[in-house]
Amino acid sequence: MAKELTLKLAIGQMIVAGFEGTKLPIPLIGALTKGEIGGIILFSRNFESREQIMALTRQIHDIQSPYPIWIGVDQEGGKVQRIRENLGSANIPAAMDIAQTTPDNSYRIASATAQDLKSLGFDINFAPVLDIHTNPDNPIIATRAFGTTPQQVIDFALPVMHAHLDNGMIPCGKHFPGHGDTSQDSHTDLPFVMHDRARLESIEFKPFKAAIDAGLPMMMTAHIVMAGLGERFPSTLSPMVVTDILKDELGYKGIVVSDDLEMDAIIDRFSTLKAVQLGIKAGVDMFLVCKSQHLWLPLCKQLVEAVKDNADMQEKILSSAQKILALKARHFGTQLP
Repeated sequence: MAKELTLKLAIGQMIVAGFEGTKLPIPLIGALTKGEIGGIILFSRNFESREQIMALTRQIHDIQSPYPIWIGVDQEGGKVQRIRENLGSANIPAAMDIAQTTPDNSYRIASATAQDLKSLGFDINFAPVLDIHTNPDNPIIATRAFGTTPQQVIDFALPVMHAHLDNGMIPCGKHFPGHGDTSQDSHTDLPFVMHDRARLESIEFKPFKAAIDAGLPMMMTAHIVMAGLGERFPSTLSPMVVTDILKDELGYKGIVVSDDLEMDAIIDRFSTLKAVQLGIKAGVDMFLVCKSQHLWLPLCKQLVEAVKDNADMQEKILSSAQKILALKARHFGTQLP
């Protein structure tokens, strides 16, 4: 463990990178060793066998980094399941199908998922989905949601959160402030939500608030514009959404993580450096850059240079890093710096 949390190491904790192929790239090993990246997210493209997955996660965890490296994956179930039966993991039903059973069954399925992921060497599952499927034409959420009402989502998503925590996995709820009523997919477009505050409080916000009150440790933002609130920026980059609403009004004290900054909703409009700068100002603690080496490799150094004369940004960065390291300390059983 590092003795001092420098600005560079603090920035590194805020960056989670992904890569192509089944072998850890040499430049990524270097960045992890230097503490310029604090976590890894893995996808189906990184897997070829169960043994290979375990060897890869073991290699990542064994890197002599200043702080522990955590490894995340999207293992929701249904169409978003990175590790499938051909790799020895049980098929996980879609959330909407699970919601046709019982909350106890939701907990049981999620417990098996968490145990499987832990045995494979993962630390974070970017689940459960807390969005509500209120738009039948939604191209991205649909059956990933546990229901069409706030209570349905609460009843079936919260057992997923508890099952992960009970089995030593970190769950991450998503996608705040609610991607369930959009008509566009933020992977390929920038969705706009026109609902006013009263509607959001009565529908979209309710599962997120319930998860916050139940102790959710990590929350993912959505790349959607809350135009009905007068916002012009994607929620990931919005101080109104992340700080004013999520943190101050809903009382969220956990780690706020961005959705992938390489999604078209962001990368078509902002450089990765600019997106991270705006995200830090908004109150985001951790950023996913899920694929491209040319984006994540220089990011830590770019940010050190960009904020070297900005005391407010440095304070936000150090605060986020301390929050991340506190959760890592609890998860890995290590000491804080």
